[in-house]
Amino acid sequence: MKISPESFIENEESCLKYKSIFISGNDENYIYSLLNLLVSNFTKNGYVRQNLNENKDVLPDLFGASNKHIFICNKYLGNKEVEEIEIGEDVFIFYEKTSPKNRSIKQFFSNSKKRALLECYELDQNKKKIILNSFIKKHSLSVESNVYWVLLDLLDNRFSLLNKELEKALLLNNINDLTELTGALSPEKTAEANKFYFKINLSKETIVPFLNSSINSLSDFYSYFSFFKSYSLLMLASKSVQELDSKIPKYLFREKEGLLSLFRRLSENKKTLLSSLIHKTERLVRKNPGLYKALFFRFVMNYKKIIS
Repeated sequence: MKISPESFIENEESCLKYKSIFISGNDENYIYSLLNLLVSNFTKNGYVRQNLNENKDVLPDLFGASNKHIFICNKYLGNKEVEEIEIGEDVFIFYEKTSPKNRSIKQFFSNSKKRALLECYELDQNKKKIILNSFIKKHSLSVESNVYWVLLDLLDNRFSLLNKELEKALLLNNINDLTELTGALSPEKTAEANKFYFKINLSKETIVPFLNSSINSLSDFYSYFSFFKSYSLLMLASKSVQELDSKIPKYLFREKEGLLSLFRRLSENKKTLLSSLIHKTERLVRKNPGLYKALFFRFVMNYKKIIS
């Protein structure tokens, strides 16, 4: 049977239903990652790993052993040899990139219900969603709705990189902290978003082209918006210049004076307006995520107007 690799990631033990598995496709790293996942699940269930090669003479001795084996091979043994392995309790896994030479092998695996053909290619949005959902369930994570869609957008389409990104996300102090999340998974974008906040006083003619070229996804919106929110809340929570001075992170030593200067210009009315603007924009983008670009443009222009 031809089965999606993501279904095996979603339900790891589903591989135990098959006597033989062929892992193919054009993403080699995905192929190796899936191979390791399958082997891990078979060995957890009492199978002993055994690497094979095209030397078929080794097969009879192995069949005589009392343990259940999972035979791994990157050089195809032949249909007859695979059928012999399938007679007992042993399992066979063959892995090889897609090529015209293995079309008949794919047909051999896809035509049988006891065999599985898994083809590993670059992930689309739906496949990424399956993997992300299984990751969240496996680690019992509570991910806010807006964070979920940002995370999905940030994740790479290549499985091996996506897997590493999920591992990074798992190490975060708070996966729902968008600043921390985008900083971990997209450091270049985060650095650019951070710098943009301190350019808010630039002319509209300079800012508009930048917004048009830089805010192209919901994750872009949250990456930039999170810095506006963080720095604004830092100022709104401070009662004096001295208090704000003590709260500004050390890594912002170059931007420190700009924040202090902005704080000095904020009246109580302006603080109220900024707070309202932030909460209103956040609420609107949650209800209308497809309008992220227009909402961010309007947010920036209103922000500029308030602090001017």
